[in-house]
Amino acid sequence: MKSCSKHKRLITLIAVILVVSCATVSSPLAGAEAVPLGAPSITATVKGPDQIDLVWSAVSNPGYGYLVEIQSAGDSRYSSWTGLQPVPTAGGYSCDNTIVWNGGSCNISDPSGIHVYNPRKHGIPYWVTDANYIDPQDGSAVQFIVWGLRPNTTYRFRVRSYSGDSSSIFGVYSNTTTAMTANYILRYVSPTGNDSNDGTGPENSHAWRTLSHASSAIRCGQELIVMEGSYASDNISMGQTCSAEKKAVVMVNPGDIAIITSLPARANQSLLLSGTYIVIDGLVSAASSSEIGEYAGVITGNHDALLDVEFHPPVVPTFVGGLIVYGDHNLLYRSYIHDYGSPDATQNPGGNSGFVLAVYGRGATNNVIWSNHLTRGGHDESLCKAGCSYNRWLNNVMDGGWGQGWNVIYGDNAVSEHNLVEGNFIYDVGQLVTFYKPSIQLSQGNNTVRRNIAVNGKSYALEESYLYGGTAANNLVYNNVFYDHAMCFFQSANGGPSAYNNDIFANNICYKLHARATNIYLNDTTNQIGYNDMLYVDANDRPRPNQAIIIWNHAAQGSYQYPQTLSYADRNYSPPFSHNKGLDVNPKFVDETNFDFHLTVNGSLIAAGIDVADAQWGPTDGTVGLGAFGINVSQHRSSSPSPAGSGYSQTRRYQTGTISH
Repeated sequence: MKSCSKHKRLITLIAVILVVSCATVSSPLAGAEAVPLGAPSITATVKGPDQIDLVWSAVSNPGYGYLVEIQSAGDSRYSSWTGLQPVPTAGGYSCDNTIVWNGGSCNISDPSGIHVYNPRKHGIPYWVTDANYIDPQDGSAVQFIVWGLRPNTTYRFRVRSYSGDSSSIFGVYSNTTTAMTANYILRYVSPTGNDSNDGTGPENSHAWRTLSHASSAIRCGQELIVMEGSYASDNISMGQTCSAEKKAVVMVNPGDIAIITSLPARANQSLLLSGTYIVIDGLVSAASSSEIGEYAGVITGNHDALLDVEFHPPVVPTFVGGLIVYGDHNLLYRSYIHDYGSPDATQNPGGNSGFVLAVYGRGATNNVIWSNHLTRGGHDESLCKAGCSYNRWLNNVMDGGWGQGWNVIYGDNAVSEHNLVEGNFIYDVGQLVTFYKPSIQLSQGNNTVRRNIAVNGKSYALEESYLYGGTAANNLVYNNVFYDHAMCFFQSANGGPSAYNNDIFANNICYKLHARATNIYLNDTTNQIGYNDMLYVDANDRPRPNQAIIIWNHAAQGSYQYPQTLSYADRNYSPPFSHNKGLDVNPKFVDETNFDFHLTVNGSLIAAGIDVADAQWGPTDGTVGLGAFGINVSQHRSSSPSPAGSGYSQTRRYQTGTISH
């Protein structure tokens, strides 16, 4: 991503022009475009019989980001140019109140999906060109992964940048790039086949009958085509040891729907991958184990991929999990996993169970969780625990009104750190439940949370709390939007002050708070809480910038236990508080009614931020604004962990020059 020229920031007028022309700080209103949107130059790389990766470099003005289109004369789904949808659509649910568990039944439903968020535009954000966007199957750079393609078929692709969600303008199209998917040996499975067949065709006389037999029978360099229908008393268990050049691929016949509806006797998983370079593409699992606490899908292998899969239980509530990943360098892309656990407080006391996605254990490293819809977990939509490290959660939607969006925690004597949580949209956390749920929980240290948007959480947007062991220190939380929450930032007393050393909370927008901005229990002065917009609104949505909303050093009691104004905190609680007062303004989002949280070009927060030195995932680069769209990231990223104490740069960049503080 090209940064705005630092030399041109000496003159305010030039700086405003740069705001329009560079995605470093914000994308403008569609009607305010002064510089044409850039056109990418794209290439396509074949990654198997079903997958093509698209690659392009940043453009000078990407606006909001990019739209991807596909066309193929050999695939009737794409006979004309068709836009691809990066995040699958989510829907509602109904609780079955005849299921009694723990003495309770569930009467909490959302059949129309009021508490899910489906993006209005099928765009991908401008930051997908950062160095952190890779295909973990082989470590190569990628900006968009195309799934569910026919083998040995030619496809054409083009990309254009765009600006504005409701009323969009578009850049010119990129070049058209062409690629043919790999020509793997094909095998077939069908609900009307027979396992004594040879599997060489889709006809009843050739196709295998069960996924269990067929998936174990294919070899590296072969693709199993799953024909449409329901697969009862069936599952997939694959341990093949393959390579990036010759994977073992299981793909639902393009355009068909294939569902595992129940498991064989004594089976606990509908999907178990223990091998390497295995791909599952397009399958639906609607089956659950009878063993409480088991997961429908388990990945213990490495360099495996789940593309466009769906996991959900046969009925809600349920008391098993969705998908758990123990292995490394795995890819979960464009998948929909939903409805594990219960929203009922009697069935699920404290909201302590129900996991949609868990990345778990010391071996769970370098996985990429990208463009998925993770919906309604009783405890959370995504859990990182017990050694889960160096993983990336990129541009997912986490929603549904039940448990928290993302949670990292210590466990099994192992820390969970150096994870990147970027670009996720977290919506309506806790709105359907009575138990406490923050939108994001950091109960381990050395993690980065940036460019996320959390909307309409029932309690805190962010919790930092030392639990069970490890540390909650050195977390970097910067350039996020926390919109319409009761409260913004809670930091616990557990573990003592040193457990929270060097935590950074900067360049965030906490707008439309209804109670407090912070409730921080200890007096750790190594924390840095600065350059944030933290603004309370009253019951009539009127901003109250002088409201007492800051609690710091709560455990000291006395006056510390009572809320103070933001200006009081910047004067008397410094460090850690600084440079927040004056930024507590209406951020002037483009369209907050429709959740477009880009800043308008005349907003005062566009260049009001601070540099953050994120050694693990790339420091901020160029002009820094507030909110999720306020930064570019340096492409010269270190592969080593972020050192303890890294955080703020010691210089503050303004539009009119450089000022030290």
